[in-house]
Amino acid sequence: MQKLSEMKTGCSLSFMREISPEVFAALKKMGVDCSEYSFGYDYYMNRADFTKRAGEYAAMAEDAGIAQWSLHLPFSRELDISSQNKVMRAVTLYTDRELIKAAAAAGVKVMVLHPSSEPIDEESRPARMELSRQAIEMLAGVCADSGCRLAVENLPRTCLCRTSDEMITLLSGTGAGIVFDTNHCLIEDNIDFLKAVSAAGLEILSMHISDYYRDADGVLDERHDLPGTGINRWGELLSTVLGTGYRGPLMYEVARKPRLRGTEVSNEELAENMRKLKLGLIG
Repeated sequence: MQKLSEMKTGCSLSFMREISPEVFAALKKMGVDCSEYSFGYDYYMNRADFTKRAGEYAAMAEDAGIAQWSLHLPFSRELDISSQNKVMRAVTLYTDRELIKAAAAAGVKVMVLHPSSEPIDEESRPARMELSRQAIEMLAGVCADSGCRLAVENLPRTCLCRTSDEMITLLSGTGAGIVFDTNHCLIEDNIDFLKAVSAAGLEILSMHISDYYRDADGVLDERHDLPGTGINRWGELLSTVLGTGYRGPLMYEVARKPRLRGTEVSNEELAENMRKLKLGLIG
């Protein structure tokens, strides 16, 4: 079993807000080992021209000593694999296929996928589940053919995969694994969620590390804040993850300015938090 102190540390490029040699150099200075590309459709397809320049970005990362671990496929209410709008669903799947093939050819190991957007009402939920599953099966096949893995993320609120039962139903037999986001379980305890999906035979391929908490009105929601600021029991949570046989990194997905935080998170603050989490100093 992998030890916490041996885990690689990763950072989502959503925190850095761009892809550039300077960004990868900054990550290296922070002690980061690997990264996740995480942007919207416009940045990937227009501003960064990622499908044509993925090899160039891979060279930037390699020059800085940063491994390319994962790519978060773009998502929005329009870009939704469970969409009942046939045109937008086709656009979404085409975009995902092209990004997967380009990223895999450049050496990215894991492709992160949202199983839906929201809101989803209870009446349309079964149909949305079926559309999502069809897309996941297809994209898992694209990943297998491209030499990478598809990992579906657990999501909050009315999204699909908001409970372990729903994730097990959606993913079992598809060939896809899981990205476990540590601030998305709003209905079910994180530890219980992890134990249930692992017992069902689903493989945790990657993680999104951040913390969450209730607002002044008592509402629990995702916050993407630094570990130690919220309700996660980090020692137990990470021990549970490692107990499933997890071999991936501690991939941080902290917002530059979390929702209820008055100031931005600095590079130095994030780096220090990463160091403390690996040492088991955040409970």
